[in-house]
Amino acid sequence: MIAYLRGVCQAVEDDAVVIDVQGVGYLVYVAEPDRLRHQRGHDAELLVHTEVREDAILLYGFATAAARELFRILLSVPGVGPKAALAMLSAMEPAQLGAAIVAGRVTDLTRAKGIGKKTAETIIVKLRDRMPSMVSATGAPNKLPLPGDHPLQTDLISALLNLGYRPQAAETVAQQVLADQPQVPLEQALRAALAVLRRPTISP
Repeated sequence: MIAYLRGVCQAVEDDAVVIDVQGVGYLVYVAEPDRLRHQRGHDAELLVHTEVREDAILLYGFATAAARELFRILLSVPGVGPKAALAMLSAMEPAQLGAAIVAGRVTDLTRAKGIGKKTAETIIVKLRDRMPSMVSATGAPNKLPLPGDHPLQTDLISALLNLGYRPQAAETVAQQVLADQPQVPLEQALRAALAVLRRPTISP
């Protein structure tokens, strides 16, 4: 499973970007705000959700762990697929979207392309109780939903969880790695964490 990509933006398409990672081009579907952040020939870095189907392996990219987590939560709603989830993240920032769900604002949700009133109401019913852990009453993002105060720590833990490591092991190693190297890029921190996790003292 691909959890993270870092390389050079090779192309920007209508709903996706192509990231060149050491000569391999990955087509990654992204929400509109993330698509607009990328320019051809510039460095690109994305957290990734991998969708495995019988006929394809599809990648969905996010600038933050919060956006990826909310995307995954939206996918748990019947009738909401990746395209609809990305449309909602294109229409609103994660904190705004979470706040709209908590407040039951159907009209806000239907601003997203392809989201009708019935689907919006279903999302609110299914997810309203799950959103308070992600957004405060004012719509400001809380510590989503992984431990750690450092943004890089949150992203590192998320990457390790997607690679199959247990939450306790991921949190312990992330804290250890970032205590020694608090300002390293995520890719370097992930390599360091994996090196530690391969030792017999911490198991996946």
